[in-house]
Amino acid sequence: MKLALGLLVLCAACAQAFVVAPQPAVVVASRATAAISPVAISMTSKDKKAKAAKRKVKSYRSAAKRFKVTSTGKLLRHYAGKAHLLRKKRPQHLAKLRRVGSVDGAELDTYQKMLLVFPKKK
Repeated sequence: MKLALGLLVLCAACAQAFVVAPQPAVVVASRATAAISPVAISMTSKDKKAKAAKRKVKSYRSAAKRFKVTSTGKLLRHYAGKAHLLRKKRPQHLAKLRRVGSVDGAELDTYQKMLLVFPKKK
């Protein structure tokens, strides 16, 4: 009997520990927030151009992973065609594909703009 009574008192104490008493709600009213009226914010094209001019210029990360810039501003690249179907390619052809080539002049300007490369003056 005493054991059951002790167990009952212990359970009641444990259950009371997990009960959270409700906190009174506090409402703060401010005169400053009530006085402010919503103002329509609009940007003109002049503001948009000024904001775009301040924006940080970023390079194309995909191009940065594929090309290496030389000290003169030229770009080096790897040759395509060495990812799969290597059994049917001759060893001489695979040796050519292992080499590093330079980017052709037709695409050089485009890739330099993508990488933010400014070549040295001649």
